[in-house]
Amino acid sequence: MKDLGKWQIISMLSQGMAMVLGIIQTFIIIRILSLGEWGVIQLAISIGGALGIYQHLGLVSASTREISSAENEEDIFKIFVTSSVIRYCVTLPIAIGLFFSAHYLATVLYKNVSLVIPLQIYSVTLLFQGVQGILNSVISGTKRFRALFIYQVTIAFVSILISIPLVYLYRVNGFFYAFLIFNIISSLVLSFMAFKPLKGKLLMPTTKDFKRLFKDIFSISIAIYIIKIIYTNWEKLGSNALGLFNSTEVVAIYAFAMLYAKKLMSISDSVTTVNIPIFSEKYVRNLNEFRDLFEKNFNKLFSLIVFSGAFASYFAPFVIKILVGGDKYNATLPLIPPMIFTFILYSFINLISSSVMIPAKMAKSMIVSYLFLIIGSVLAFLGMYKFIPLLSAVSWAMTFGSFICLIFMIYWVRKRMKFMFFNIDHAAILVQAFSISVLCVFPSLEIKLLMFVPFAFLLASSFFIAEFVSKKDFVSWFRRFKSLLSKG
Repeated sequence: MKDLGKWQIISMLSQGMAMVLGIIQTFIIIRILSLGEWGVIQLAISIGGALGIYQHLGLVSASTREISSAENEEDIFKIFVTSSVIRYCVTLPIAIGLFFSAHYLATVLYKNVSLVIPLQIYSVTLLFQGVQGILNSVISGTKRFRALFIYQVTIAFVSILISIPLVYLYRVNGFFYAFLIFNIISSLVLSFMAFKPLKGKLLMPTTKDFKRLFKDIFSISIAIYIIKIIYTNWEKLGSNALGLFNSTEVVAIYAFAMLYAKKLMSISDSVTTVNIPIFSEKYVRNLNEFRDLFEKNFNKLFSLIVFSGAFASYFAPFVIKILVGGDKYNATLPLIPPMIFTFILYSFINLISSSVMIPAKMAKSMIVSYLFLIIGSVLAFLGMYKFIPLLSAVSWAMTFGSFICLIFMIYWVRKRMKFMFFNIDHAAILVQAFSISVLCVFPSLEIKLLMFVPFAFLLASSFFIAEFVSKKDFVSWFRRFKSLLSKG
């Protein structure tokens, strides 16, 4: 449990640092380029990305799961080869097709000749990107988290060093030269990191091995791929539906509320890299220890997510005003509480998926649960839009969809795994946190600051009373954080 918590904290910090460096790089590039040049880059990325998404197939999570539960080190390279073959069966046709259709897409479809070279470079880059996720799964699956997190931050620095001079010298094409060079370097470094510790154990799979591994990997990867498609469509559901019958201003109000609330996902997303390999190994080796570790870890992450979400909503008016520099998005405030709770609930779904359902290969249960994400949202919207404002109906419908999906996941885990990790304490704390979050629309900052201490104390006390966290946990977290700072 100590190692799990330590690596989760480090993962949050490393991904946070990489994200900040990425934001810095983006803003520097925006300052160098004209608005039109930046638009060309975004269009090329959008076209390439729309095709590139089809190469993923959920293989990274599936490969991580298989590698972390492999019986011996010789199987690791066999899993890598099998996953790579599956990946490149999709990546190669996409890359070749994009390369040779770049001229048509640029000059005929988009009528912008400056897109030709960026799209051709992007197509070549896809060949290097294709292997990176699988290499990542080798490193995380063998639990070499320290090396992986150091790489994430270091490569973000490298990206800045490559991109800025090339963009300055070659403008739009320079961005894509840098993009290609960056991905070549990333692939080479990840290959070295992944395979150096496996020297002497790099055995190719036999035909029998390949068929067995293909079945094991593909069965869970296709499920992950399907739920990613479902999630993407669910996330875009509100904006797409509103856009059919309303102005772009209405869509912007809703989209901004979602953008603000979705930042909460960074907590559950950042621990996925650690959770899949650790819980996959525990599930295979010791089921009782797996259940105990998951329940304790879930309660701690539940506490962090709920506390962060409640006060992200509570202080939303002032955070948003600082970010946008005015009151033009004040209409989003009534939408913040339901959208925050949408992503609080979805964060739990994300944790259950990565920590229980993927390790336990509960593919069908996962897909069915995610279907209710969309079904619940659509039915809730149809039942509410005539009685409450349209934007509120869409926001609350998203919350209801998350709630239904979570309920079904809890049900499937209880039925399949024979344990219950979500109880009346969790529900009561969620009600308490929601009571704090609805104060989002209250305008007085002075009163909110005054009431923050008692509200925070009461919510934090609930975590202690429910025994989700303890004084010992806080002492341990402080020591780890202090240790990280001293090493830095």
